[in-house]
Amino acid sequence: MSLAIVLLVISVFLGVVAQLALKEGMIQAKILSFRSEKIVPLLLKMFWNKFVLLGCVCYAVSLLMWLVILSKLELSYAYPMISSGYFFVALGSYFIFKEKITLQRWLAIGIIIFGVVLVGLS
Repeated sequence: MSLAIVLLVISVFLGVVAQLALKEGMIQAKILSFRSEKIVPLLLKMFWNKFVLLGCVCYAVSLLMWLVILSKLELSYAYPMISSGYFFVALGSYFIFKEKITLQRWLAIGIIIFGVVLVGLS
């Protein structure tokens, strides 16, 4: 397995962790509205949350990896692979946040994963 593929898998994983961390951070921040007169305190409240910070760091590291990936793999191959994160975000949302995920949504995610597999086999 090439380094680029390993980085792609890690990049997808970091994207999943980032999404789940950002969700947890926003739950903890309890921000109900974004009124313009309170935007600075809201931004401070959001970005000082440890989960929001974790999500941002994961995205930053993922971006650096993505730049290496783009130098090594075809974009038409690498970019669809990011979609595999949808499945893991949904799984994490189900188990961590107790979100209800309908059969229709699981089927849609399954179709996306099927597409990722087809691209991976090409």
